[in-house]
Amino acid sequence: MLSVIARRLSLSLATLLALAVFIFAATEIMPGDALDVILSSDEIASIPPERLAQMKRDLGLDRPALERLGSFLLNAVQGDFGRTLISKTPVADIIAYPMRNSLALALLVIAIAFPLAILVGIIGACWHRTPTDHVLATATIVGYSIPEFVIGTLLVLGFAVALPWFSATITVDTRAPVLELLKVSALPVATIVIGSVAYLSRILRVGMIEALSADNIERLRMTGVPPWRVVFRHALPSAVIPCLTAMALYAAALVSGLVVVELVFSIPGLGQELVRGVVRREVHVVQAIALACAVIVVTLNLAADLAVLALDPRARSQ
Repeated sequence: MLSVIARRLSLSLATLLALAVFIFAATEIMPGDALDVILSSDEIASIPPERLAQMKRDLGLDRPALERLGSFLLNAVQGDFGRTLISKTPVADIIAYPMRNSLALALLVIAIAFPLAILVGIIGACWHRTPTDHVLATATIVGYSIPEFVIGTLLVLGFAVALPWFSATITVDTRAPVLELLKVSALPVATIVIGSVAYLSRILRVGMIEALSADNIERLRMTGVPPWRVVFRHALPSAVIPCLTAMALYAAALVSGLVVVELVFSIPGLGQELVRGVVRREVHVVQAIALACAVIVVTLNLAADLAVLALDPRARSQ
């Protein structure tokens, strides 16, 4: 067991290293640099080459790529992502509150979506091939197929324009308390929950159908065990174990996939900060956000693998 955990940890660290190198390479091929934002094309053309070279040295843009890669990896291990090229503000200070807001929104979505997905999956499996199952299956296919920006736009048109119950955009400051942000985030949360429930419930429904048709479940029914106990005590744990990895990956993707929803509703999260960093050619900001999302994805995937090992004896034997 310990050797398996050690191998999974080693694989996760190797994956993070590969992702860090990929993120650095991806930001290296971005067109332009910070000088293209600071100066106009006419100003760049009028500046003497010596002065332009000095400005690049001051911003650290003249260093070799391998040297900057080594500095990036070393500083990332220490949690230091440097300072912005233009304002010289610590990158950690820039992304701290947006990351808090995105994580808070993702946790609220998970707290709502996971129980609903389990409930919908159980109902669909218990009433398999009935009109109830057909209605739920159709609804989940529609909810999963429609892009989130379309769902968000429809919710805005319905509940912010036609019925002015909610605000169409979030006007809360980035540093506002989390509860204040969540209070006005009903439409963004509903947008993500719809797609999340549709996706996760379909995965769980398949697992529940397989679990309910197992021989041990049939024997429990024949011995007179109450149906609710059969479903929640015996079938549900068996169905959840294979879905843990998919759920963990989806939970991780929520943090990195909130960009579209945050832009639609003007949520002060990582999405807006990432777009702002790309527009301003702030390479350090883009690298920090991308690496933070990578760490979350790899960590949750590792947690799901360890949970499967702890809950499933067959995985430990393999």
